[in-house]
Amino acid sequence: MLRTPFTLDLNLRVNNFYRSLKEVILNKMKKILIILFMFAAGAAEAQLRWQVVGTMPYPVSGAQVVYDIAAASDKIYLLGGYSDSLQSAVDWIQEYDVAKNSWKIVGNMLQPRDQFVADIWKNNILYFGGTIDASTDKTAIESWDYKIVTNLASAFSRNKNFGRVFSTGQIVGDNFYIIGGDPSVASDPVSYIAAYNLNTKQVGFTFDLPTPDPPRQRMTFIVGDNIYIFGGVTNGVLKAIQKFNISSQKLDNLPEQLVESRAAGSAVYNPLSKKGFLIGGYNETQNAMNSVEQVEIQTDGSLKITQTVPLTYARTGLMAVAYKNGFVVVFGGRTDRGRLGKVVPYYEILREDPASVNDDLLPKEFTLNQNYPNPFNPSTNISYQLSSGSFVSLKIYDVIGKEVAVLKNEFQNAGIYSVQLNVEKYKLTAGIYFYRLTAGYYSATKKMILLK
Repeated sequence: MLRTPFTLDLNLRVNNFYRSLKEVILNKMKKILIILFMFAAGAAEAQLRWQVVGTMPYPVSGAQVVYDIAAASDKIYLLGGYSDSLQSAVDWIQEYDVAKNSWKIVGNMLQPRDQFVADIWKNNILYFGGTIDASTDKTAIESWDYKIVTNLASAFSRNKNFGRVFSTGQIVGDNFYIIGGDPSVASDPVSYIAAYNLNTKQVGFTFDLPTPDPPRQRMTFIVGDNIYIFGGVTNGVLKAIQKFNISSQKLDNLPEQLVESRAAGSAVYNPLSKKGFLIGGYNETQNAMNSVEQVEIQTDGSLKITQTVPLTYARTGLMAVAYKNGFVVVFGGRTDRGRLGKVVPYYEILREDPASVNDDLLPKEFTLNQNYPNPFNPSTNISYQLSSGSFVSLKIYDVIGKEVAVLKNEFQNAGIYSVQLNVEKYKLTAGIYFYRLTAGYYSATKKMILLK
């Protein structure tokens, strides 16, 4: 082909055109990839959310939750707390078996406790504080062997530093570090921090603040050699964060602060994700909070604190624990501070993949449990579990088969539920009754007895 100045110029223009077009396409593709990456990152973050998985048959607030994450157990224990149905603090030791999705009361503390402290030492759960006003043993720390649940609780020791309420604490090695709170007896003040040696049964270290009104209702978790202390209340609800180093026995006020002031929430550290969470509580503008703050410890020791996905239900005086599969589980609490509001009966989990229900916190089968208490008067709880979303009917019948009450008649998601039957509400008389659960193709009936 004969090359002329014209053809050479045409080829040059065509090459320049394709080169420009290629650059345009590459730039567009880069922008699309960036958008897709941002979308994917946002979608991944959006998958972190709270999911309600059941209803507590014996709901409480201000209890303590204990879980042996080192042993990767299936069982979570809830001790004490305040029961709306009894209108008092309770001495219950509840066991939630995650694998079986079942609840039962497996023991009792020596006395009712509310707003107290508990932790694991060897094979025992040790707990102190939060005794009722009528208690004659306010300074006792009790012990219960969770490996042999048939064993009775016993008094482990006594010390004036255990006589407090609205405190927090952690067991590290053989020492129980007791932090903050109010003395159970106003005339018998306690140290802001006390380290109680569980072997010698002696206080080996105390630390006092230069103020007559130290913070209470604080929240703590431990990472390595440090106990991190969050929020609380003293002349107002706090955003402050402190760090107590166990080796140096030094307390530092950190420059970082919580995003929101909060007290009476729950702090939990998840060793799998290496993230801590400050969950629920209350402040001056919110009687119960559903907000959650995430705490990450940076390589330089500083804290990165961000607000993350909120709880489904606002709660104060709640219980939270890190479970073996990386989930954080929240139980109970109240819809308002003090004795106002009511107990939140639902428990929920913070999960990485909420779209998947293939985990051991959701029921594997439909089950109708025996009511508790039985016999009963004036009320009883009926619990059941659903392995999949279903239309649920829960009805009460007398001995001749007459329907006397409808407790549920609605669609419910997979989960564990509990319904209270109140005698006065349905004007029931003493005698034998039957309750029937129908959910999809599942149907079951059980008998219960109403006393005079």
